[in-house]
Amino acid sequence: MLSARDRRGTENGRNSMYRTRNRQAKAAFILENQQTLTEANDSPDAHVTGPLIMFSTNANHLIEADMSDLISFPFLKLVAPEDVLCVTNFCDKLIGSTDVQFERFSLLYQPHVIDGDIVVSDEDNQRVVVECLGSAVKDGVVLLLRKLCIAPPPKRDTMGNFIRATIAPDSDDGLSLFDLLSDDPSTSEAPDCWSLMD
Repeated sequence: MLSARDRRGTENGRNSMYRTRNRQAKAAFILENQQTLTEANDSPDAHVTGPLIMFSTNANHLIEADMSDLISFPFLKLVAPEDVLCVTNFCDKLIGSTDVQFERFSLLYQPHVIDGDIVVSDEDNQRVVVECLGSAVKDGVVLLLRKLCIAPPPKRDTMGNFIRATIAPDSDDGLSLFDLLSDDPSTSEAPDCWSLMD
């Protein structure tokens, strides 16, 4: 049920804008277009560590890394080893489509970004489980990430590979990124976590 204030905004004919509680940490990355880069270099292994980060904002809300150090840093080096293949496939899907795509994966909480810094091994490095909304743009890929939870490092299987865990978010009172795009609060009853912006 919409509050009286929310109904007023709709009844007055204004275009209503809603916002949700800002509980989860969020960050954005723009990655270079790896496909264009590979074609330009005529080299199938250009940046074998994945696309470089061209722009980042609020990454320090998710992981222990300074935003200025992330520029021109390979994005896949921030990703937990058990999710690198998943994120690689996700980026490939983004480049081959104009659709907005969604994925859930883990980042390393303390990635090794600067040479000389203390290195935290993958076995001891906590995981930041994120939900990602991604889309291809002219010059690359835009990723919007929302932190779901921090998880302990996963166990290894008998072959020594990390086992990818399925982890539920810390709280269920927020909307997923998919819900934010697929539901229009102005045409349905806005959830309690939404409020009308003046």
